[in-house]
Amino acid sequence: QALHACISYSVRKSTDFSKLEREARSLIQNVTDRANELQQELEKRKKDADAVLQAVRKVAEEQGVSQQAIYFKNEADNHEKESAVWLKRTVWLTVGLTGYAAATLFLHKLPILAPTNLYETVQLAASKVLIFITISFLLILSAKNYVAHRHNSVINRHRQNALATYQALVKAAGEEATRDVVLAKAADCIFSAQSTGYGKTEGSEGNSLSLVNVAPGGVRPTVSS
Repeated sequence: QALHACISYSVRKSTDFSKLEREARSLIQNVTDRANELQQELEKRKKDADAVLQAVRKVAEEQGVSQQAIYFKNEADNHEKESAVWLKRTVWLTVGLTGYAAATLFLHKLPILAPTNLYETVQLAASKVLIFITISFLLILSAKNYVAHRHNSVINRHRQNALATYQALVKAAGEEATRDVVLAKAADCIFSAQSTGYGKTEGSEGNSLSLVNVAPGGVRPTVSS
């Protein structure tokens, strides 16, 4: 107990507290520098990860658009094939109708078909007219189917192109309102009711629901005729 104070004093004198303080500060500075390096590295990796994520999202969006556009492409191709079939039928029916019209000028001269009285004459004339009307109806129906398939092919091809190019237009648009307008027009082009080609007139489809009303800052449904 008597030596305690002396020992404490001698230990205090022999200990270099300034050196310990410098070492502690150096250690703290090293830890701080290392923490800053780690933070910068993490920020760099975060930027790289964000860039990769953005690229993945871009590819996913483009792939999604391509997958959706393929439906309209397949539909357009099917209508194009059907239109080619109906075009051949229309040509053959035209040739057949022309040949039949030419043949009717000489049918009455055939001995087996030559009329001998008024009743047979009327019957032969009625048969010619009935066959002519039937072939003409088939020709008109075939031509109408050809026009309808060509029309639907063009419509679906237009929708495919609208869906494929919509991303480029959205990226080119700077303001959010302009992007809404582009999106609205693309949706209207893809989903709005179009003439099928079977109606008597272009407006024969009746009232159709337009999905969008193009106006900057908002998209709202409207009914158009």
